[in-house]
Amino acid sequence: MELATGEVLYEITTGSLDGSYDSRIMFKVCREDWITLGGKLQQVPCSPFVIVECSWHKFFHGQNVYGNPTDFQNLARTFVNLLGEIFLDGSDFPDRSRFHELFQAADKWQVRRVDWAEVFHLSPAAQREFFRSFRDVHFPRRAKKEAKYDSALHYPGTFTTFRVYSKGPEFKLHGAAQLRKALVRRQQIQDGQTPGNNEGEISKKVVAGLNRYKYINRKIDALQRLANWRLRFEVQVNADKLHYDFKGRYPLVSEINDEYLIGIYKEQIFKLFKEGKSEMETVRTYDQVKARLNNVHGKRSANNLLSFWIQLSNRGEEAVREEYSRSQFYDNRKKLVDAGISWHSTDVFIIPQDTALPRDFFPIQADPRRCIAKVSANSIFNFCPVEQHQLLKAA
Repeated sequence: MELATGEVLYEITTGSLDGSYDSRIMFKVCREDWITLGGKLQQVPCSPFVIVECSWHKFFHGQNVYGNPTDFQNLARTFVNLLGEIFLDGSDFPDRSRFHELFQAADKWQVRRVDWAEVFHLSPAAQREFFRSFRDVHFPRRAKKEAKYDSALHYPGTFTTFRVYSKGPEFKLHGAAQLRKALVRRQQIQDGQTPGNNEGEISKKVVAGLNRYKYINRKIDALQRLANWRLRFEVQVNADKLHYDFKGRYPLVSEINDEYLIGIYKEQIFKLFKEGKSEMETVRTYDQVKARLNNVHGKRSANNLLSFWIQLSNRGEEAVREEYSRSQFYDNRKKLVDAGISWHSTDVFIIPQDTALPRDFFPIQADPRRCIAKVSANSIFNFCPVEQHQLLKAA
């Protein structure tokens, strides 16, 4: 809280966050930890430790529509240092030096979960086609969980959780009202008013009468328009995956870099799309697929694989798998993958051939539709409640 004005800058909870849309910081002191004893997972007493969880994107910028942050290690150092300054400022801890040391040693903190997200600029129509074309997509060894809205896919797993969603509906459902509320309360404080708490007082309808509140609405509306053109892919790397990759221990911040996270992201994308590892250019139209199969497998095998590909394109993997033996299905599918052939968003489809979804779209770093712009200090989309230099001590 900013004591001079009473404005709430960051909200910290000791409970679990509601979801990826939650802008709060979870800060919990734990005195028990999970370990494996005799092949069983058990919770045992241990020395106290702190668990912190939040969205860095929202912590630094107040929103996660625009300006996806990268450089994991530097972000971790900045976040931990800022968090330390928030707790230490004006506080009187019994062992203040030890507490200060804890929040200055970000590299020594353990990482027990980390998300990597990639965002792509696609029209709302293209996004609808993307989800329509993925209606029957099967993620290996995990079930698709029902999402909260049609423009989303959610595949939970033990090692990783994979999510794809249109940012527009998610921001409209969770982010817009919350961000508008925070900005209106800040404006009320600046106007010398007591911030209102009820939804009606700070609603879009009520605040539209004043120019300074109209500007808030225009910024939120601009962010909503931007969100409507964002398709977001997220890979959540869980504790079990980190524990496995680092030989039975949790890695330190100093051991996690962007290359490691991007590698996991690409691996998950390939499992979903089944086309990413081919060194050849991916093909997905009838004429291209037929020519590629003839070139790679010869005419006789190519005809059989072409029939298999047409069925995948039209009916999806689940339906086609029932008509082939297990070995034949996976052998044919592997041959298509190795030949660089995709059965998603093809021209053998119920929808018209001239589609809004670009034929060459593939959600990796090389795709030209990938969003890479950063949030500048004076950007209208920088809603950070506290300037970083106001909290950081001079080095």
